[in-house]
Amino acid sequence: MYAKCWMHGIPAYFTGGLRNNFAGSDLIVETGNQREKLWVQVKTGAPTIKDQVYLTQCAGDDDLHATKFESDFVVFVNLQTRAALKHTHQGELGFEHLSFYIVPADQANAIYLRWLRLEHEKPKRDGSARKLGNMAVHAPAAEMAQYRDAWRLLSPANLGEGIL
Repeated sequence: MYAKCWMHGIPAYFTGGLRNNFAGSDLIVETGNQREKLWVQVKTGAPTIKDQVYLTQCAGDDDLHATKFESDFVVFVNLQTRAALKHTHQGELGFEHLSFYIVPADQANAIYLRWLRLEHEKPKRDGSARKLGNMAVHAPAAEMAQYRDAWRLLSPANLGEGIL
């Protein structure tokens, strides 16, 4: 993720080891204003459902009522399922095996909550309610298409145009 930001001209830095991960953020993006930075949370996984984008795992019932993402942006990084399951790639995987979805946090929260609720409302085969703990949440790829490779949203050149 860090490398992809720099490849797109986005000055980004890891937060690893700095003050408890800066409110759930994994990267800091420079905005051109020394007093303003963007916080970016990165969620990585492999979709287990065809034509879906893996968002993240649900922590439990509290996710139905709380804000999941606190950063300015969330980048959902999806690893090609076939490559993820193979586990024999010995370091030769490249960016072609990854899909990046750059989503403003308010929209990421809305998408996550919509698909979490829909999944939660589906009864299990035995009619009982689904448990949300550690449940993987997916969204349709078609709904996420506008965010795929939307690096422009993090670009310092666009940040002054009211994208947030």
